[in-house]
Amino acid sequence: MTEPSPIPAAPPRYAYNFCAGPATLPRPVAERIREEFLAHAADGASVIEISHKGPRFSGILDTVETLFRRLCALPRNHHLFFMHGGARMQCSAVPLNLIGRSAARTAGYVETGLFAQQACREGARYGTVSTVAGSAATAFDRIPPVRARDCPEDAAFIHLTSNNTVYGTRWSDFPQDLPAPLVADATSDILSRRIDHTRFGVVYAGFQKNLGPSGMALVTVRDDLVGHALAGTPRLLDYAVQAETRSLDNTPNTFALFVLSLILEWVRDQGGLAAVERNNEVKAALLYGELDRSSFYRPTARPEYRSVTNIVFRLADESLTGEFLALAESEGLLGLAGHRTVGGVRASVYNGMPEDGVRALAGFLREFERLRG
Repeated sequence: MTEPSPIPAAPPRYAYNFCAGPATLPRPVAERIREEFLAHAADGASVIEISHKGPRFSGILDTVETLFRRLCALPRNHHLFFMHGGARMQCSAVPLNLIGRSAARTAGYVETGLFAQQACREGARYGTVSTVAGSAATAFDRIPPVRARDCPEDAAFIHLTSNNTVYGTRWSDFPQDLPAPLVADATSDILSRRIDHTRFGVVYAGFQKNLGPSGMALVTVRDDLVGHALAGTPRLLDYAVQAETRSLDNTPNTFALFVLSLILEWVRDQGGLAAVERNNEVKAALLYGELDRSSFYRPTARPEYRSVTNIVFRLADESLTGEFLALAESEGLLGLAGHRTVGGVRASVYNGMPEDGVRALAGFLREFERLRG
């Protein structure tokens, strides 16, 4: 008697991941990773098995550097580094490398949310920091004006967070004519829109939103800001060492950089950052349009400061939040819970979120209001 053939498992349903990070990858990139993980080249070695000093990985790094510079119009006098520890490690690396430029070891910080505050606290470990502007008094619902007269005259740098994932605000334009170089934590909007890198001394971003696997950071540093590290700065956090070794003083996460190379190729194939930015604005407009349609949902950020990548809102009847999140998850809409410090709901629609996923969420918002409104 022959054994019956096993019933094949049903293919997994594709869910839409709205988590703030690690975030969803563009579907074509995920498929290329699967296809090329073992067969990226003809030498029989997986992409995670190759030497970071060998020609194959050098080719990946060349692709990353060339495409990022071209897509972002990164000036020739700005270095491009890839460093361990994500954006949180750069909260230490920035003051370690820059604050010594000020005789009094002074820096200014703009506090627009949780991660901006964390950066400020870390900066205070290495010198004197000044909060030059902030929006805590209004529950971080806006971006405050930053004026030169509010900045320390001898500041080594002024730090801001370009997009605030917890509270759903972002900078649409950036301060000018400040007395010190501008530093931006761009973790949650890197590659989602065009920015003018000539206005910044340093831009850094954790990989896990729009760049790939978590644990690494992309860092751009203007030439004149390299070589000022405080005595005792750990070697792997010294920008001069990164510049001298092309980010290869220690073995980098080769897989993360391989994924980044695929993401940059995907951005290029979409038509570049201008096209990606337009698509992100369309996705955000779909959700904000649904949220603003009635008083059932309440976006937390003031309209003129709303983030395009992190859409944060609450239900008018907050007792329904748990049911909302559970039902959304059952419908394949994942990662919608707001940050644990503020609660509510948050939809993160980074580059990898397709418009179909946003339309599915917009439809769910309307249906849940019909059921419970």
